[in-house]
Amino acid sequence: MLDEEIIFQPSGEKIKVSEIKRNNFFLYLFFFVFFVSLIYFLYLQIFLKKDLLVTQEKIRKVVYFSFPPRGNVYDQKGNLLVTSEQSFDVYLDLEKLPPEIDLRSLIQKGQFFYRGNQLIVRDVPKDLAFNLMTQKLDFLKVIPSFKRKYLIGEELGNLIGYVGFPDEKEKDYPSEEFIGKSGLELSYQDYLRGKPGEIVYQKTKSGLKKIKETLPSPGQSLVLTLDYQFQKRAYELMAQYFQKHGYQSGALVALNPHNGEIIALISYPSFDPKWYFEKREKFLQALKDKNKPFFNRVIGGLYVPGSTIKLIVAVGALEEKIVTPETKIYADGELKIPHPYFPGVYSIFRDNKVHGWTDIYQAIADSVNIYFYVVGGGYPYEDEKIPVKKGLGIYNLIKYWRLFGLGQKSGLDLMGEKEGFLPSPETKRKNFLDPIWRLGDTYNVSIGQGDLLVTPLQIALWTSAFVNNKIYQPYLVKKILDENNQVIFERKPKLWRENLMSEETLKVIQKAMRRTVTQGTAKILRDLPVAGKSGTPEIFGKKKLNAIFTGYFPYDQPEIVMTLLIENVPHGAVATLPLYRELVKTYLELNHGRNSF
Repeated sequence: MLDEEIIFQPSGEKIKVSEIKRNNFFLYLFFFVFFVSLIYFLYLQIFLKKDLLVTQEKIRKVVYFSFPPRGNVYDQKGNLLVTSEQSFDVYLDLEKLPPEIDLRSLIQKGQFFYRGNQLIVRDVPKDLAFNLMTQKLDFLKVIPSFKRKYLIGEELGNLIGYVGFPDEKEKDYPSEEFIGKSGLELSYQDYLRGKPGEIVYQKTKSGLKKIKETLPSPGQSLVLTLDYQFQKRAYELMAQYFQKHGYQSGALVALNPHNGEIIALISYPSFDPKWYFEKREKFLQALKDKNKPFFNRVIGGLYVPGSTIKLIVAVGALEEKIVTPETKIYADGELKIPHPYFPGVYSIFRDNKVHGWTDIYQAIADSVNIYFYVVGGGYPYEDEKIPVKKGLGIYNLIKYWRLFGLGQKSGLDLMGEKEGFLPSPETKRKNFLDPIWRLGDTYNVSIGQGDLLVTPLQIALWTSAFVNNKIYQPYLVKKILDENNQVIFERKPKLWRENLMSEETLKVIQKAMRRTVTQGTAKILRDLPVAGKSGTPEIFGKKKLNAIFTGYFPYDQPEIVMTLLIENVPHGAVATLPLYRELVKTYLELNHGRNSF
């Protein structure tokens, strides 16, 4: 049996069918490759011709950038905080570089990286730059430039931020440009940056020919609302106090309640912006620090507010006629809620001690939990010691939280602000293990526990409402100046909230906040003109505590609101008070003289 077919030609030659098929295959393959190549060629000519020409043009050109000075940064009193100083950049053409040239000594002198056939070394020392200029080497260009100079340290690190080189996502900038990476350096990058100059050379047979040069435009300067002297002293006080007591982290924010200007903003620990260039190893260690010195706790930290929330709950209770200033509730140390199905079984909500008959003044001053359980959630059981049957309820609580700016970003001109979290029956339904909102949940959030989360900035903002019944949008940059120091932008205060409560309610809360200092939980401050509220939020399943104190001063003519938070303390809000005392004294000494309190 034949294993393949045979075709007989007229000449008598025999041709196998498989050979014919093989020849046809190669013919088809040839035409396929030809047509694919033709289509690809047409595609390049029609669709990519422009890109190819641009690429070809780039190869024939050599581009050097001349970077301008970034804008200065000043505090409210004109103190220079950040500036730029003259430096030099070296561009080397690696194609023309003689083999005997050793680049190691040059690379070690500055920040370096590659772009195509160029080696770029930034921030070369002045004496080396001048030496290279005099040698007139055709493979090397020295370009005058600028580098950032920080006249501040850790006290402003995570507020001012730092500059560095662009990463892979920041493709709009030359790879060798210093750009804002965090803080105000990043938030105001477009203003501070200026516009780089460009020197373009055409490659010719006889060498490089300059075909284009544009001059750099300096960046614009910022005038901040900060009081740098107070900011620096406050950071030093925090560092000393934290190190003495073993505290690791915290936050401080101070603002003007009459216009929203931020006077001080500290997230501890912080970092020194100079580390990026001068102490690279320390900078990299800070990036790995578990206490997150690059994280701004004031605007990005989310915390349970603790008893500081009672100020807002008190406003709601008075405005909704749940209580009057004279209404008294007996606080005997615990509140029992009967089980609906098992008589004699109770859910118990505790207080720190027996407070006795309590009105709203004492409830705020002594931070009486029983009082706020009742006005927040109500007590629908017969008890002559508790005359309030119906409380605000969770939806009224949310209404007043939102009224005071909770659950929303304030619009501060600094990237990284968080809006917080407002718990509700709707959000709890997403909890598959416990989806039902209970009276106990309302009790917990009424004293600032549970899932309610806020930022220290939000605490300061709602505190400011008790100065003048207004909340202004906070801001850090007051003016923007051009290269001649002429004002090209000046921010006007923006009213964010007003008429949050009746004047009668405002006076009640103010009186209660002052009583907190003279007779209540903050008596250590009683010789200072302060009104405020303490808070001891429980965290990590009640195993640890944070400490908060928020207030304003001077009490009779308030000019500053200040909120202090310390993380992971052993004994609650009392941990903030000695430090808060020193901060108040420092501010008054700096602004009103030593005998101002």
